[in-house]
Amino acid sequence: MPVYEQGYEAYTGERKPLGRRWIPLFRDELLPYFKKRRFVFLLMLALLPWVYGIALTFLHTQLGDAQWAKELVGQLPKVDEALVAKLMANGFDLFLLLVVCIWVGSGLVARDRRDRTLEVFLGRGLGAGQYLWAKGAALGLFLLLFSLLPTLVLVVFQVGLTGDAGWIFVHSRVLWGSLLYTVVGLGSLTVFVLALSSLGRSPRAVGLVLVGIVFFGDVACGILYGITRNPAIWFFSVAKELEVLACRCLGAPPPHFISLPLWLSVLFFAGLAALSVVVLFLRFARRGVLQ
Repeated sequence: MPVYEQGYEAYTGERKPLGRRWIPLFRDELLPYFKKRRFVFLLMLALLPWVYGIALTFLHTQLGDAQWAKELVGQLPKVDEALVAKLMANGFDLFLLLVVCIWVGSGLVARDRRDRTLEVFLGRGLGAGQYLWAKGAALGLFLLLFSLLPTLVLVVFQVGLTGDAGWIFVHSRVLWGSLLYTVVGLGSLTVFVLALSSLGRSPRAVGLVLVGIVFFGDVACGILYGITRNPAIWFFSVAKELEVLACRCLGAPPPHFISLPLWLSVLFFAGLAALSVVVLFLRFARRGVLQ
């Protein structure tokens, strides 16, 4: 008897092209976090320093020409590379950025390994590269809220309120420096978290390891620096390396106590990214399904 006579019907839905099969996985990884009020509140807190930058632009352009206004404005910092570096590398935002990395990143692959859904994803025409891209893009999108996206909003307000489009050309480093920081710093951090998550089956265990590396590692570096007074100690601190990288990319002077040479920062992020890529290759390349 033909199959269609047994109650089956032909599939009439859309068949995703091979290059876009990662999109549903990306969407399913991303959307649940927007339903968590505490997580959304955390993201809103991360935007508070950038509101300060927008307020500075407003004060510089809208207070008028009164003498008291000129005196007040003269004491306020202007929106330039140094201010953007300060907003991007302040301790408050870096702390929230690392919290988001732990919150989102600890379960990227470990959750699928625990629930044994990784075999399902890799067995349905979704390659390992597309799987990792979907997972990394979900975390990377959240991290953009700490770097490139608020910088673009600040630039729009700066140009819109001042009416000076030439500001973009004079301070072009604000744009390409923020992009460089995002690609090098946050890109390396995303790949590292993804690789670490692929090594475990428990998101909680991966999260604890990340807490130890990120926060307790920073405390250990602070103790060693207090004993030795050697700035090279901060080479092993993820938060301080991100702070130095933001200052270097935007041409602002880094804090004197973590004035690491540029080559050390480049070595840190290059080594972090290379090690993470090797781990992901070993975990995914030789087997269609990760055991």
